[in-house]
Amino acid sequence: MGKIDVRQEGDGRISASAIHKRLGVVPFVLVVIMDVGEGVLAVLVAGMLTESLIVVLIAGFAAVVGHNWSVFLKFKGGLGATTIYGVLVSLVWWQFLAVAAAAFILFLLIIRKSGLSTAVLIIGLSIVLLVQYLFQNTPLILVIYPLVLILLMVLKRFQVSRTIPVKS
Repeated sequence: MGKIDVRQEGDGRISASAIHKRLGVVPFVLVVIMDVGEGVLAVLVAGMLTESLIVVLIAGFAAVVGHNWSVFLKFKGGLGATTIYGVLVSLVWWQFLAVAAAAFILFLLIIRKSGLSTAVLIIGLSIVLLVQYLFQNTPLILVIYPLVLILLMVLKRFQVSRTIPVKS
């Protein structure tokens, strides 16, 4: 779309924000829908195939890893935030939406940094899930899981910052 290869533009990352900067709102929305969809699809399909929460969580983890280090892009990829959103919204949808409405949108409007906003969202979600664990017997693995997913994003961010060539 637009005859632009985002891998050859700017910092070379294939993120939703890079699509927004280079191609505009419509392609950005399409990319977000596809990225969220891959996370949702992984969790829903795994949930249909098994009742094991661990297997479902592994499927979500694999979707994020596959997004961040895609074999189709020579193990490059995005940071995984939108795929993480898809995984989490399909696992703990009302908690995710409540925290997203309360924290993410407000934070994004104030500082306009999606990565930091994602971290705030994940921490807020983990706090909500921790309260549920303490009072409603939510599995402890669900409290820890969002933090594990955000670590994948941090690892990818570190990898990207170490591999971006310096332009002279």
